[in-house]
Amino acid sequence: MKRKLAAAILGIAASVGAVGSAHAQGFITFGNYDSNAPILYGAGTGGTVGAGVNSQFTAGLWYFLGTTTLAAGGGAADHLPAGWEAATVSQQINVGSFAGPAGAGFFAGVGPNSTATISDYVSGPITFSVTAFDGSSFANAAIGKGHSAGFTLSSIATGSCNAGD
Repeated sequence: MKRKLAAAILGIAASVGAVGSAHAQGFITFGNYDSNAPILYGAGTGGTVGAGVNSQFTAGLWYFLGTTTLAAGGGAADHLPAGWEAATVSQQINVGSFAGPAGAGFFAGVGPNSTATISDYVSGPITFSVTAFDGSSFANAAIGKGHSAGFTLSSIATGSCNAGD
C-alpha cells in the first residue's frame, strides 16, 4: 500500500512538473464592443435579418488549435465541427451599459466573464469562431443559433492571467 501511494504521489509530482514545461494556457479577451462588429440576426432566428441581436442571446466562442477555415453558419442543425472545441466563456449580449438600441449585437469584453482561457493552447496559430444562441447553451438554443466565419490569430497570450484581465 505504501509503495502504491508513494508511486502515485511521485507520478502526480512528475506530471505536474511536466505540465509546467510542456503545456501553457492561452488567454484572450472576449468581447466585440471595441471592434464595431455586432452579432446580427440571420434568417430563421426570430429577429429582423441584419439587425443586432438583443439580450435574449448569449455569445460563446469555439476554437481550433492551428489554422483552418470555417464558413459562417446557423440554424437548428448547426453544431460544433469536428476538431473544434468550445471555450468555457460566454457573455450575454446587449446588457448593462450596452443595453438598448445602440448596444444591439454587442457584448462588452470587460469583467469576470471576459477572459477566455484556452487550457490546451501551447503556441502558434489558433482559429476562432464567435457563436450566438438563445438558450441555456448552444446545443439547447430555443429559437436561433449560429456561428461566425473562422478567423485565425498567429498567437495568443500565454502564462497566467488574472480573472477579468
